[in-house]
Amino acid sequence: MKTLIIAFMTTGLIALMSIMTYVLEHHALRVRSRRFTLLVHLAETVSVLLSMLIIRSAFYAINSGSVLTWSYATAQLTILLFALYTMWGPAIGMINIIMPIFIYSQGILLGSSMAYVPIFIVMVALLIVGIIYFSRHRTEVMASKWQYFLLQVVYGGTWWFIIWSIHPFNLFYTLFMLAGFMGYIGLLHRGIQWMSRAMEHYTLLSQQVNFDELTGVRNRASFDTITAEVFEVYRKRTRVPVTMAMFDIDHFKQFNDLHGHTTGDAVLKYVARHFEHELVEKQTHGELFRYGGEEFVVIFRAVPVADATDSITDIRRDLNAQTLNFNGQELQVTVSFGISQLQPEDLTFSSWFARVDQYLYQSKKAGRNRVTAEGKIVVSD
Repeated sequence: MKTLIIAFMTTGLIALMSIMTYVLEHHALRVRSRRFTLLVHLAETVSVLLSMLIIRSAFYAINSGSVLTWSYATAQLTILLFALYTMWGPAIGMINIIMPIFIYSQGILLGSSMAYVPIFIVMVALLIVGIIYFSRHRTEVMASKWQYFLLQVVYGGTWWFIIWSIHPFNLFYTLFMLAGFMGYIGLLHRGIQWMSRAMEHYTLLSQQVNFDELTGVRNRASFDTITAEVFEVYRKRTRVPVTMAMFDIDHFKQFNDLHGHTTGDAVLKYVARHFEHELVEKQTHGELFRYGGEEFVVIFRAVPVADATDSITDIRRDLNAQTLNFNGQELQVTVSFGISQLQPEDLTFSSWFARVDQYLYQSKKAGRNRVTAEGKIVVSD
C-alpha cells in the first residue's frame, strides 16, 4: 500500500512537471527572450527540487523517519530521469550528478559501511558519462529506441549499484529492482507521450484559432475577445490605467507593388517579430495583435499612456535603425502610431478604439513615421 501511494504521488508530480515544462518551453520558443528562457530553467529546477522534497517528506511520514527503501530510491530516480528527458536547463544535469553524491553521503552519515567506495566512484563516473552523452545527443537519443533503452539501463544500473554500495541488497534483488524500475519508467514514458500528444493537439487548435498564420502574433479574433474583457475590467477599475497603441506599416502597398507579395509578407513578419520580441525584452507589459492587413494593435495593461509612449518610441527607434535584408535587397521599414489611454468618458470600446485610430491617421497625415499620443505628435523624423 505504501508503495502504491508513492507510485501515484510520483506519477502525479511527473505529470504536473511535464505540463509546466511543456507550457513554459513552448512559450519560450515563441517569445525567444534569453531572460525568459533563464526563468524557465529556474522554474524547472525548482520544480524538480520541490518534487523530490515532497517525495522525501512523504517517505519520512509513512516510514517512521527512514528513507533507505527501494521504493523511495525508485521515486527519486524516476523524477530525476524524467527531468533529464524533458527539461532544458543545464542545472538539471548538475542535479542528476549531485544527487547520488548527496544520497551516498547521507547513507554514510546514517551508519552505512564505506567498504564499497570504489564501486560508488565507478558508478558515479559512468552516470556522469551517460548524462554528458545525453546532453550532447539529446535529439538522437530520444529518436532511437535502442539508445533510449540503453540510457535507461545505464542510468538505472549506476543508480541501483550506488544505492547497493550504502545499503547492500541481495544482488538478485538489486537486479530485480532494476528490472522493475525499467518497467515502471516504460509505462510512465508511454503515459507522458500520450499527454504530450494531447497537449500538442490542443496547442495546435489554439494556435489556429487565436494566432495569425503568417506573422505568428495574436489575430483579430483574439483581439476582439481579449479587448472586450480588458474594457470591461478597466472601465470599472478607473484608477488603473490601460493604454492602446495602433500602428501600421508606412507605404506598405509599395512593397507589394514594387517587390512582390512575397516581399510584402516578409515585411509583415519582420515588423511583427521585431515588436513582439522588443515588447517582451523591454518588459513593457504590452500584448501585440495583428488587426488586419498591415495594421497592428498593442494593449498595455496597467500602463499609463506616458510609459506606453516611451516604450513605443524606443521600439520604433530600434526599427528605424535597422534594415530588412530580403532577396538581396535592403529595405527600410517604418511605422506610424496612434496612442491613447482609456478614459472615464469612454462608454464603449468603440469610442476608445476610434480615438486611437484617429491619432494613427493624424500621424500618417503629418508625413508618416510619426507617433501621436493623445492628439499630440510626440515623435517625428
